Amino acid sequence: MKNDFLLEIGCENLPSGYIDGALRQLEERFSKEMNSLKIEYDSLYVTGTPNRLVVHLKGLPVKQEGSVTTVTGPPVSVAVADDGSWTKAAEGFARKQGVSADDLTRLKTDKGEYLAVKVTEKGRPVDVVLKEQVPLWISALRFPKVMKWDRTDLRFARPVRWVMALLGEKPLKFKLGRLTSAPATRLSPYFEESVPVEGQDHYFRLLSKARIILDRGKREEKVRKEANSAAVETGGILVDDAELYSMVANLVESPVAMAGSFDRKFLELPREVIVTALKSHQRYFSVQTKSGKLRANFIAFADGARKNKAEILKGYERVLQARLADAGFYYREDTSVPLEKMSERLDGIVWLEGLGTLADKAARTASLAGWICEAWKPGDDGLAARVKRAARLAKADLASEMVKDGKEFTKLQGYIGREYALAAGEDGEVADAVYEHYLPKFSGDSLPATDTGTVLALADRLDTISGCFIQGFEPTGSQDPYALRRQAVGILRICSEKGIPLEIPETLAFSLGQFGEEAIGSSGRPAGDLMDGMTDLFSQRLNSILRSEGNDYDLVAAVLTAPWQYSSAVEGMAASLAKMRKAGRLQDFALAMKRVVNILPKEYRRPATKDEGDAALIELSDGGSAGGSIDQALFAEKSEKSLFAAASKAADELLALGSSGLDGSIGILHGLVPEVNSFFDEVLVNCEDESVKKNRIAFLLALSRISGRFCNFMEIVADQG
Repeated sequence: MKNDFLLEIGCENLPSGYIDGALRQLEERFSKEMNSLKIEYDSLYVTGTPNRLVVHLKGLPVKQEGSVTTVTGPPVSVAVADDGSWTKAAEGFARKQGVSADDLTRLKTDKGEYLAVKVTEKGRPVDVVLKEQVPLWISALRFPKVMKWDRTDLRFARPVRWVMALLGEKPLKFKLGRLTSAPATRLSPYFEESVPVEGQDHYFRLLSKARIILDRGKREEKVRKEANSAAVETGGILVDDAELYSMVANLVESPVAMAGSFDRKFLELPREVIVTALKSHQRYFSVQTKSGKLRANFIAFADGARKNKAEILKGYERVLQARLADAGFYYREDTSVPLEKMSERLDGIVWLEGLGTLADKAARTASLAGWICEAWKPGDDGLAARVKRAARLAKADLASEMVKDGKEFTKLQGYIGREYALAAGEDGEVADAVYEHYLPKFSGDSLPATDTGTVLALADRLDTISGCFIQGFEPTGSQDPYALRRQAVGILRICSEKGIPLEIPETLAFSLGQFGEEAIGSSGRPAGDLMDGMTDLFSQRLNSILRSEGNDYDLVAAVLTAPWQYSSAVEGMAASLAKMRKAGRLQDFALAMKRVVNILPKEYRRPATKDEGDAALIELSDGGSAGGSIDQALFAEKSEKSLFAAASKAADELLALGSSGLDGSIGILHGLVPEVNSFFDEVLVNCEDESVKKNRIAFLLALSRISGRFCNFMEIVADQG
């Protein structure tokens, strides 16, 4: 015989942002604990509203599943005396397990022979187990903030007012704080009366009759449909907002839509100011025309309202009127001051303690942006001037009445700055850059559309990363208070998708240097350590990106443990290696490059640095005639002369690669494979002639460094592909 279990935790209105997390915890907790307790079930359904969290388990047995476990005791060598009798160790183990020593068995293991006993544990009645465990599982729920409302130790997001629990059709009684679970629920949003529940089917019928939509997904769909229908009735269409659908679904049990209006004069405000005023605190939907212009209407929801809708709507309109009036006041105050004048207030706003003000950040960002323009050279003569102007204005709106002091319009930073820039007559691309330099804001978000916005977005993020590393705010484990990982990913995305040849380590060094020796010294770490940490941050993010795109782990390690400079080149080289692996050409390639490294003395079998690789490229390109360590006159074998000629030619080709063509390095290096193999087949590197031996080692060291400058072939796993 099987029973279903139904639990309802009734509480005062939970914050909308807490509900989904609570439901996930309940589902995980019940699933994990039921499995641990060896209680099988057919299905688990967890859902909830602002006033009730519900768990429905179907197909529970009457009893737990019994278990037989083998408990290991002391070694036989300790437990059995020479005469075969039991020692005190054996008798103590038997006594602890509740059996006679004669019931003990012997168990052979890798560590030797031990005494053991099989312990049988009978399954307990499920109702007894649930009475004990369910209160503990409820109490274990975690919320961002909790309340304490009586003298018990129970803490919850909001006061729990009732608990209902049914096993089959019978009540399951247990204590939770001062409450005792009972077969009753409450249907009114004000909890005016308790309604008896006669069984599980009866419970669901009661909710349905009260028009309470228990299912989270169905409730959100109801909100979506009603909001759209109400917007059409006003003569417009709804401004679609998936986030707001989800919010409202967690604000009401029985969603009822109603359309309201506001004074048309507020339509003179920028669009997002109005949309934010409606959404941020009031959770109202905006309405627009088919052409996309906002209408002086909104759609709001009441919970289960069937009467007095007109009075409720008047209240909604009155509150919104005050919000929009505030926004209008802020907008008028801000636009009465030129944006450049507003930017002067940044002198009084600290950015990071010890690293100056937002005005200092703006100055560094402008300088770094100019440096990036020089590195990029997109062929736009006016870009540097526009970027410098945009950098000066980019953070000005943080000093505005609309954004400062943590008001509901704080999320408009960047957007409202663009509106103020346009109102002040700034160049259109400069104004767009004020908004775009915050892009991308999240994974999959749009990138800046303008070149000015692109450069400013890179410069602002790089300055933020450098400053945070100086102050010790770099990411650690799950902690990333300044979202530096996201900032790094944004930089990599912009460079990759827009094809910007930005040398990341060099740009980080310039950015770090702008803070000055005193600020860097205050970190307590050498500049080199800070550079290593920042470069490692970008390597980790690139690793995640490349792995998420399906690249093999060893190929990703091969390109990232080489001294990489350009993210687009790293992606291209990984793609080239993957293509070779698929074609069956990578294993011989990697083996040939590994042979070059493995023959070297131990101290040289490490990844090459950028400087070492660059020096080797120049030396081989010059044919070893630049006063280097390679003497062509000492090459005696035809195959070593052939390899040297091929390596010199490859060095020329590698040096000629532009920043956008560095992924071609893999193909150039691959062309050396036949000569490398011939060399090792025909040449004895460690010969008796010491000068010839040293010359060959010097040549192979240079060859390993030019290959290692682009790819660390030692990381490639030979048995893949």
